[in-house]
Amino acid sequence: MSSTHVTAPRPASADDEAVAGDENGSLVRSLSATLPGPLGKAIATVVVLVSLVFFVWSLVATWSGNEHSALPLFQVTVAGTIVSLNALYAYRTFSYVITLIGAVLWLWVSVTPFAPFWQVLLQGVTFTIMVAGVVYSAAAVQLSKKPRF
Repeated sequence: MSSTHVTAPRPASADDEAVAGDENGSLVRSLSATLPGPLGKAIATVVVLVSLVFFVWSLVATWSGNEHSALPLFQVTVAGTIVSLNALYAYRTFSYVITLIGAVLWLWVSVTPFAPFWQVLLQGVTFTIMVAGVVYSAAAVQLSKKPRF
């Protein structure tokens, strides 16, 4: 004996719309919180200044022939530029923390001696983390500009 059971569609609730409209995910939502007052500008300024210090240190060490006493100039230039621009763009949030972590890991992998295969693999992974941080940061900044109800 078979029975056919049909249920009527239930009306959409506000919770359903929030879940369906949340294409950003919880990570982006948590990174989109705004920093109070001028704190965001101060933190972004410190990030840019530290990046400049590392760049000048690596540049001077490279030009003086002591490149092994500093971080690699290419990696410092790329990581510093990406992190600094991301920090300046997202200064109202601290959403560039993933980019900052990726940059630090990329620089660490660059100076740590690994077998060539692992060196390339780890540099690719850490660079991908850094670029993913930029994407998450851009999404978090856009989300932070939306009104919250």
